[in-house]
Amino acid sequence: MRQTVSKIIVSFWLVTTVISCSAVSDATVAVDSTAIINSNYIGNGVQWDPYQLDYGEKQLKISSEDWQKLYSRLDFMKPQFIRVMINTTAVIENGVLNEMKNYENIAPILEYCQSRNVKVVLGDWGDRMVNSKTNIISENNLKLAAKYLDFLVNKKGFSCIHYYNMINEPNGFWSSTDENYELWKNAAGYFWSEVKALNLDQKVSLLGPDIAIWKADKVDWITKSAKDLDHAIGVYDIHTYPSKITVNSGQYTSILKAYKDAVPAGKPIVMGEIGFKFVEKEDEALLNENIARAKAKPYASLEDSQMFVYDYVYGSDMADALIQTINAGYSGSVAWMLDDAMHAKEEKNKLKVWGFWNILGDEYFGAEEEKVRPWFYSWSLLTKYMPSGSQIHKVSVEGNPNLKAISVSKEGKNMIAIVNVSSKALQINLTSKDLPVLNQIKKFVYAKDKLKFEGDHNLLANQSNLTLDLNKKTTETIPAEGLLVLTNFDY
Repeated sequence: MRQTVSKIIVSFWLVTTVISCSAVSDATVAVDSTAIINSNYIGNGVQWDPYQLDYGEKQLKISSEDWQKLYSRLDFMKPQFIRVMINTTAVIENGVLNEMKNYENIAPILEYCQSRNVKVVLGDWGDRMVNSKTNIISENNLKLAAKYLDFLVNKKGFSCIHYYNMINEPNGFWSSTDENYELWKNAAGYFWSEVKALNLDQKVSLLGPDIAIWKADKVDWITKSAKDLDHAIGVYDIHTYPSKITVNSGQYTSILKAYKDAVPAGKPIVMGEIGFKFVEKEDEALLNENIARAKAKPYASLEDSQMFVYDYVYGSDMADALIQTINAGYSGSVAWMLDDAMHAKEEKNKLKVWGFWNILGDEYFGAEEEKVRPWFYSWSLLTKYMPSGSQIHKVSVEGNPNLKAISVSKEGKNMIAIVNVSSKALQINLTSKDLPVLNQIKKFVYAKDKLKFEGDHNLLANQSNLTLDLNKKTTETIPAEGLLVLTNFDY
């Protein structure tokens, strides 16, 4: 996969708890549980927006059975952090807020989050909140956006909404603000004044600036936001859609740190959206393959689809990006995105194929599309075993840059995850001088033909009830383009 997109890698490998000390390892992974990178991790999750439902030639509804299927699949993942984006203008009629319009589309999402104690960032895409041609904000629409937030939080009781994101990716030419920082600042500031007028500021804070970045050249958006809006911003955030080569090479870490370092002390930063786009020349073959696959899929957007979501390698690449984000000091990550059926691009039936599945596959888009895709499992393992409030320990990896690792703990439970993005299996020495002996360890191995499935979406451990003593030499083998998760969280 790393050399040509059509190459199939078949590796014979064996995962054991302890291998003979005479084995030669490719790298050493050392956990230092006394060095804490982050003492209060918010959590990982996914973007879950209200469904489009109007697909041009067909209008559909999410059935109660499909809502239950969505709930069950998410219960396996145990998301801690979910982003929900709307256009408030869709519920404004003749300048007046119609709070109940489309309520049936957003309510099941928020009801899930409320019942599972999931922290939600609610946001507005930015439609008609500003006019980039005249540099004028729409005070009425911003006022109604705050009023709609009040309706959801206070009248409907959705206390799961902790953060609000006013205008998606305001530094982009595609955004309603058209790259204009001052216009975004004015809109966010006015919206916040309306939030305070409604006494919501003790319940909800802003999340921002929500910029989309590919390099370390937009740090000024963080520094300016900190200067102008730090009183309102509870959590800073960025979006990244890096190229595969950027992440796998480790260059991604230095980009992430540039933004983290610009955040005021004591404030967290999260990844508000994360997905892969093949933007670098080294990934040109992948880009061409992506386009070819989208052309072959009747309902896929050619402009905005990630067709490798069907491949196991996307799961290991997303794990690589997430692990680097965690180690760079970020406090959470939101994967783009849950479900293909949420958004379309060029036409109403040209879907943004990025999801874990398409919940309307059986109804319209093809039964195969409704099945769970591989990357759901790698992202789920790194979500459910990183509960909110986890501590992140320092981990050093020496010997092979294709390996990245994290170590987390909470209330006496631990998780260690190691990803291998190379095209061959790698053997590692796993050590720690200070981590206690861990009992009742479950081992999960994410790789093609290695997952142990149960039913529609459940994943069973490859091995259970293991003992992990990292004071002694412990050797593990990580499959090519694979992820190893060791945990004693008891769920």
